[in-house]
Amino acid sequence: MGAVTEAPAMRRSFWRAPNYAAWFTADTASAAGGSLRALAVSLAGYAVSGSTAAAGWLGTAALIAQQAASVFGGTFVDRHERRTLIVVNAAIGVCAWGSVAALLAARMLTYPLLLVIATLGSAVSGFLGSATDAMLRSIIGVRDYPKALSLNRGRDATINIAGNPVGGFLYGVAPWLPFLVTACLYALSGAAARRIRTPRKAHAPATRPSFFGDFVGGWSWSLRKPLLVTVMIAAAVLNYGVNGVEYAIQLHLMQLNTNATLIGAIGSGIAAMMLVGAFTAARLSDRVPVGGCICAGFIFLCACIAPMLFAYGPGVSRGASYALVFVANSVMGLPFPIIDALLLGFVYAKAPTSMQGRIAVSLTVPAQALSAFSSASAGTLLPALGFRGTVAVFLAALVCSTTVVLCSARIRRIPRADGWDTAEL
Repeated sequence: MGAVTEAPAMRRSFWRAPNYAAWFTADTASAAGGSLRALAVSLAGYAVSGSTAAAGWLGTAALIAQQAASVFGGTFVDRHERRTLIVVNAAIGVCAWGSVAALLAARMLTYPLLLVIATLGSAVSGFLGSATDAMLRSIIGVRDYPKALSLNRGRDATINIAGNPVGGFLYGVAPWLPFLVTACLYALSGAAARRIRTPRKAHAPATRPSFFGDFVGGWSWSLRKPLLVTVMIAAAVLNYGVNGVEYAIQLHLMQLNTNATLIGAIGSGIAAMMLVGAFTAARLSDRVPVGGCICAGFIFLCACIAPMLFAYGPGVSRGASYALVFVANSVMGLPFPIIDALLLGFVYAKAPTSMQGRIAVSLTVPAQALSAFSSASAGTLLPALGFRGTVAVFLAALVCSTTVVLCSARIRRIPRADGWDTAEL
């Protein structure tokens, strides 16, 4: 009966709170802009360069800039008003992607220009982007955090279902169109963020640590937690493998001159299964042992990628190969929201509210350090090993990350949400 009465209360706290509604709108518009431009950037990069390697390095350069900036961004976010940072991030997004739209419309966009704009835009996003997630903990309670993450993952999946094919379709209509729509979405994000009314807080005391002190404090807090270190390692290898497969599919289809909408449909398939996973995570988040679900999720990911080894081989038609890749890649999206809601929900719930920005960065930067090279790796490996050989390399990475998780007793022992109060990181 407790579960029956808890859900309506949770919905009221989410949707009747003006701050949450404004926050959710701002975060949703920003996520929609990112989803809409993701495929368009790759298509534009390939169009202006004519090279899968160049298109791959475009994504890698942007991710490296994003991760390098985010190393210090988490500390900066924790020391400044987060609402203002969200607005600034949105304003820069409007300028960056609006300029790409203008350059494409004027037929003046070159690969170096696109590289510079994408890199600078990603660097700013990395430096200020954690402000949105960091603000969430000050809006909702700790116990609601796993369900809130599940809701966000479902929202992201819904956006990506439409974002990838719509981005590809808009690019087919006019290459500048998806970037113009992206700029408008960032404008909406900034406008919504301005409506967030956070409570006034006393000024920080004079004895507050310096920027460097806060920076070191955040990283040292995370690195002193053995479970977090294990999660960083496993997540880094996992993200490299998963993102590598995604880029390999995307770039390979570009080589085959596949319709842009069909390329975007690959992302929609995995997003649709992530939506299913998000609903599942919302039901399971406080009912199942976290450790067991995480282990099962990692094993499931390896099982999903394995069938792709048989695609685009001798005697297999392009149509059949596309269908096989589409189904296998789509099903791979199922466990991601569950892993996020349970594992990240546990970590953020145990972390101090005042350190949310720094903890988010100390987790995401190491976890995405290797994945920054996924795009370049896929673009370089495809000409040398072909599609199946490239997938095999990234599958090996997933097997390694799964082994790390299965061998970690600390991860296997993470309890259900009702036992988090007494559990240790």
